[in-house]
Amino acid sequence: MNGVRMTDEEVTQAYLTYHDMVYRIAIVKMRDRAKAEDIQQEVFMAMIRYSDRIRNEEHLKAWLIRVTLNACRKRFRGFWERMTVFLDDQKQKRVQQEDTGQADEEPGDTTGDPALAYEEDLNQQLTREAVEGLSPGSQAVVHLRFYEQLSIKEIAYCLGLSEAAVKTRISRAYTELRKTLEGQIRL
Repeated sequence: MNGVRMTDEEVTQAYLTYHDMVYRIAIVKMRDRAKAEDIQQEVFMAMIRYSDRIRNEEHLKAWLIRVTLNACRKRFRGFWERMTVFLDDQKQKRVQQEDTGQADEEPGDTTGDPALAYEEDLNQQLTREAVEGLSPGSQAVVHLRFYEQLSIKEIAYCLGLSEAAVKTRISRAYTELRKTLEGQIRL
């Protein structure tokens, strides 16, 4: 790093450290396992190609997030992506849940009450759909803040925004989510 190409060990370590994060971002944006895997591969190939431009570990993480978001955005601009319609929307949701690890969770196991487990699943689904309905900029900050658990400062660095802009986007997204989910989710 820092003006020098990454060694094979550094590339391997970067992949092992960040491949899950890149995949999660890609699956949320692309909503398709194969496309998310393609994006993931594309991002790490770019990392190898441009590794001499990466300054340090913090810059690497931010760089990977930005390249992943840009690759997803670029993919959506293509004619095929704009014209493709999912034939089985439920199958796509199931695949997304499996890929984000939400299908493996059994909330009913901890409570023992199937009604509570169903309600938790419904709340998660409604929340996920509401987040998907946000603008791309709001989706990105919500995902990075609440799913990737990055700080405001880290998000600002990753997206090239000021901390105030990130706080504003999060606040607006929260307000929009609250309006969308009001009366739908029981706590």
